Amino acid sequence: MVGLVGVTGLAGSGKTTAIEELLPLTSGRRLYLGQTVIDEVCARGLSGTRDDERSVRIDLRRKKGLAAFAMPYAEVVAECFRNQIPVFVDAILTQEEFSLLAPRVPNGCAHLLAIEASFDIRSARLASRPKRPINAGELRERDNYEVKELGTDAVIAAAEYTIRNEGTRDEFYRQLAAFVNSCG
Repeated sequence: MVGLVGVTGLAGSGKTTAIEELLPLTSGRRLYLGQTVIDEVCARGLSGTRDDERSVRIDLRRKKGLAAFAMPYAEVVAECFRNQIPVFVDAILTQEEFSLLAPRVPNGCAHLLAIEASFDIRSARLASRPKRPINAGELRERDNYEVKELGTDAVIAAAEYTIRNEGTRDEFYRQLAAFVNSCG
C-alpha cells in the first residue's frame, strides 16, 4: 500500500508535477510543507515577498528545528493512513521532516521518492514558469542553501527510489506509474 510518499529534490526537478500525476493514480492527498511558511507569513502580517518567506523559513527552522515545516502535518498523515488515503508530501528537504512523518504509518508504508534533473534543465523550467519565476543566479543560491544548510542532497541520496526527470512528460509519467506499482 502507498501510505506516505515524501517527494524530495532540488527546485525545478519536478516534485509538484510528480505529485499532480500521482494523486489521480492513487486517490491520494497532497500535503505542501511550504504552506507552513505561507501561513506564518500571513499570521505575521507580512506581504509575502520572497524575502519575507525566506526570513520566516529561517526563523521557523531556527526556533523549531529542521522538522518545523512537517510538524503541523504529523497527525494529518496518521489520520489519512487510518482512512486508507495515500499521502504525498511536497517537498521533503530535510531528513528530519521525513523522520518526523514516516513513523505515522506502519513500517514499509513510508517511501522517499527523489526527483532529479540537471541544473540547466531545472533553471530553464523555473525561468519560464508563469508564477514566481527564478533566474539561474537565484536557483544557484537556493541550491546552495538547501544543500549546505538543510542537507537536501543527503535526503536525495537516501531515497529508496529515484526518477531522473529530463525526458518527455510521458517518460516521466511512466516512471511515476512504475514507482506506484513498486509500492504496493
